Parts: sequence; C-alpha cells; structure tokens
Amino acid sequence: MLQDQYGQNGGLGDYTGEAVLAIVATPRKLRWIGQWEATIRAEMPGLMSIRIADVTDRPTPNYKKVADILRKRVPEDVSVLIDLQNQWANNYILETSEPCLVLFDSDHNVVAKFRGRPKGKLVDDVIDTLRDYFPAADES
Repeated sequence: MLQDQYGQNGGLGDYTGEAVLAIVATPRKLRWIGQWEATIRAEMPGLMSIRIADVTDRPTPNYKKVADILRKRVPEDVSVLIDLQNQWANNYILETSEPCLVLFDSDHNVVAKFRGRPKGKLVDDVIDTLRDYFPAADES
C-alpha cells in the first residue's frame, strides 16, 4: 500500500477481481503517464489504471516534498501513488529511466510488461495486448 499526493492509500488491492494496468515512472517522467493513458483510453475507455511515481533520487526526498511537487504538476483529479522505497521497480524488475507499463490480470498476475514512450510500434503492441483485458471504444 502506498500513499498518493493527497495522503490517500492505494494499490493493486483497490482493484480486486479486475485487470489493471500500472504505469510506473519517475517524477521527472510523469508527463509520459498522462500521454500513455490518453493514447490508450482513446481505444480502451474501460482501462483500469494505477499510477506510480518511482522516486529514484538520491538522497530520497521525503513524502511531503514529492507530494507537493505532484500536487503542482498533476491535475487535481489524478492520483499518483508515491513509491519512496522503489517497491514497484524492485518487485517487478522495472528499469524506470523510461515509463514502464505492467499489465495485471484479474488475479493480479503479471501478464505483460512494456517500457518506453507512447509512440509507434510500442503503442500498437500495448493496445493489442490490452484488448483481451479492457473493452475497446467500439465495444462499449
């Protein structure tokens, strides 16, 4: 369980019985989270996603400093969980110098992992993989 920039707890447990896409990025790469979501949601409006700020700065800033930055940079209705201990990167073996996407099935088993910016063939591969887990725009 992590806290977002507003002090609310969150994690995979919030999506019991549902597939979910986790988008993990360093605070410096947060803009890619929004771009990934916008790109995917155009075709997958039923996307369930969780956003994680993987804090890789050394020394690690405190929660308050990261939360203050997120509240300034992220729209108010968007929750970003703050991972000061790099749990997600370590648990799921993610290299977060670029945004990482981790797809979990409804039992929260890792189904697929992707890394990079939302462009070209990578976008096509991600959307093709997600089709089995989230409804497409023409199916909703």
